[in-house]
Amino acid sequence: MAARLADVGVDVWGPTRAATAWTETLSAFKLHEVDGRIVGRRPINQAAALASDISSAMLTTDGLRWLAAPERESKLVRQFYQFLDGARFAYDRRPTIELPRGAKVRPTARVNTSERSVLVQAVGGTEQALEHALSLVQRIERANYAFDQRLVLLKGDPTGWPPDHLDLLADHAPVGFSDRMDQVGQFLKKGTPLARPVPADL
Repeated sequence: MAARLADVGVDVWGPTRAATAWTETLSAFKLHEVDGRIVGRRPINQAAALASDISSAMLTTDGLRWLAAPERESKLVRQFYQFLDGARFAYDRRPTIELPRGAKVRPTARVNTSERSVLVQAVGGTEQALEHALSLVQRIERANYAFDQRLVLLKGDPTGWPPDHLDLLADHAPVGFSDRMDQVGQFLKKGTPLARPVPADL
């Protein structure tokens, strides 16, 4: 089973979500793993139940394959890549950024100009995605990316987002909107500052 999962890129031994799920699944069936095989011991009169549990565990752990599925791009992310292509920006999709203590993050893009690189996280429309973006830019800050080297791109315009969330996000990164891509382009190309999405007097 471990070999089958490894073939599709799922690591059940390292510090990964798949490894945690693998261990918890086997524990739930009172089984364990030896050299990549699912094994268990029961009294002989429980042999049929053991075989059934092993079979169920195999089917369950085989479902860990979805953890290796490629990340699906949202409509906003596709539009952003199209914008970068049309404006002839040099950029990397989903770059891997290593943090000071070894953790890694993968923002939507790294846009490269002659002056600087900007890490961009595009957020389509859920509060969970917004919280992820906030966490990501806070961590990128620790990797010595300056304020103008971080950007969160939100779908639509400021009226579609909670003001408190926007205000907190703007404390850690410039915030752009997909309905204002001309401003986003000027920020990326020339470093033209983006106005805070929520005015200070509100």
